[in-house]
Amino acid sequence: MRKYVQYLVATLLIVLLLSSCIGSGDKQEANLGDEFALGIGESIVITDEDLSIKFIEVSEDSRCPRDVICVWEGRVIVVVEVLKDGSTKQLNLSQPGLNDDPSMKIYGGYELTYEVEPYPEKAEVEIKADEYRLRLIVNK
Repeated sequence: MRKYVQYLVATLLIVLLLSSCIGSGDKQEANLGDEFALGIGESIVITDEDLSIKFIEVSEDSRCPRDVICVWEGRVIVVVEVLKDGSTKQLNLSQPGLNDDPSMKIYGGYELTYEVEPYPEKAEVEIKADEYRLRLIVNK
């Protein structure tokens, strides 16, 4: 009987641990003014605000690699899903190439300051989807 109880307790602990990992998903939390980074598929909840942001995909990356001379600097466009006051909207965030300054977009009274990393260094090296990071700061 004692071994059965130990087995039952161990099983319950494993189930609780797994459910907490599954339940937490990939959502992070941040405050207004905090800098944070999201990978594709990751979400952030802005604490004390009815606002969350999810990095959906990179829809375009035509930025001129640093080892190439280009006619056009190119750009990167990422798609984010913003959930505000129970309403969801997809936004395109665009950042020009050959520029180290972050870009900015205003949405719903919030200022989104962002950068997309990494920057393409060599023309022949493709950036994989799991390498992209969207660095964001959200302010009112």
